[in-house]
Amino acid sequence: MSRIDRSPAPLGRRLSLAAALVALLSSGLYSWLALALGAIGFLTLSVGLVRGTDRPVTLGAAGLASGTLAAGVEGAPAPVVLVSVVAAIVAWDVAGNALGVGRQLGREAETRRAEAVHAAASAAVGLATAGAGYGLYRAGTGEQPVAALVFLLVAAVLLLETLD
Repeated sequence: MSRIDRSPAPLGRRLSLAAALVALLSSGLYSWLALALGAIGFLTLSVGLVRGTDRPVTLGAAGLASGTLAAGVEGAPAPVVLVSVVAAIVAWDVAGNALGVGRQLGREAETRRAEAVHAAASAAVGLATAGAGYGLYRAGTGEQPVAALVFLLVAAVLLLETLD
């Protein structure tokens, strides 16, 4: 009897890294600090996916989100910040799912459809939340403070956390 490989599911790993790359590049174009924080986050998340451990995945996603916050503070447009934070959260969520699927079912199990549906649902919820938040942001009167955008980002994180 062969031993089951409990490493993260391959499709989830790739989808998570793709989302992390979107977060890194979208925020990194607006600030050197955002690029540095995002790159550290991307590498840390990658290490977590290679090793199959949760802590680096979470720290990496936090680094990506920090890069997004830095880009927002340094003047990146609100839609870019929202897309970047959604991508960071999706990267974290999909990576956590890949880790869990790998632990429970093994790397060789046929889980591509479930992983793809999970990633698509996570992205859809994140983008819908960001879109609604941006709509409220634009509907407000006058100049919008950075604090309003930060609260929108926190709301998106909380919504995705409750769905997980």
